[in-house]
Amino acid sequence: MQKRLLFGTAGVPNSTVKKNNPIEGVKRIHELGLDCMQLEFAHGVRMKEEVSSGLRKISYELGIPLTSHGPYYINLNAREQDKIDSSVERIIQTAKISDLCGAESMTFHAAFYMKDSPYDVFDLVEKSMNVIEERLSRLDIEIELRPELTGKTSQFGSLEELITLTKNVESCRPCMDFSHLHARTGKFNSEKEFDEVLEVLKTELGSQSTDNMHIHISGISTNSKGDLKHLNLQESKFDWKALLRSLKKYDVAGYMICNSPNLEKDALMLKEYYNSL
Repeated sequence: MQKRLLFGTAGVPNSTVKKNNPIEGVKRIHELGLDCMQLEFAHGVRMKEEVSSGLRKISYELGIPLTSHGPYYINLNAREQDKIDSSVERIIQTAKISDLCGAESMTFHAAFYMKDSPYDVFDLVEKSMNVIEERLSRLDIEIELRPELTGKTSQFGSLEELITLTKNVESCRPCMDFSHLHARTGKFNSEKEFDEVLEVLKTELGSQSTDNMHIHISGISTNSKGDLKHLNLQESKFDWKALLRSLKKYDVAGYMICNSPNLEKDALMLKEYYNSL
């Protein structure tokens, strides 16, 4: 558990010489004065064992903790059972490699509604999460499973759903993407509203929910169905300064992962502004 808010990038920083090398990415994070890095397995879990052991070693030596993001091809509400089974396997494979790398928290997009009732989808997601939790327990893998707060109204992952899932599945915690929350609802873009979200988390999930958060942030463009794409923070109407003021006020600790296209530039801007408060 982190005692402060750590700032990092979703993937290897853009300025890393070897852009596809996560070990070099961790070194670059350290050079830049950032604090953590998220491993991106968005297009599949493909990492050699020597890379994962090297990542664990360099992460420990440089004091740069890791998080991870699972593949996009996950849908625990797929029409075919074999696709649900494949999604469960992808989450487990991500957890395995993340554990080998020393990552403490992993996130993923859990499901699409597929025109089904959100209540029915919730039940299916909860069932799969219990299966995943049991299998990881048998493998002696301890990692926080963090379904992401999603940005489209067609996706499972509202704030209310993640809170209830956290209550029902022991190893689950929310991954709070505040940019997605704004895109999904058309609200939550002021300090007062961010305060309200943090109050809800503390009331529903206890004070520990803000002591060890996994947060995503970026600029974002939206339409009536939610998010369209990530933008750099200063090109977006998302009030990131208000969010940071709220996080500081509530003494939030954990990981602040920047998803902006310019990655480390926005991550450094976030850290600089936060430290100025």
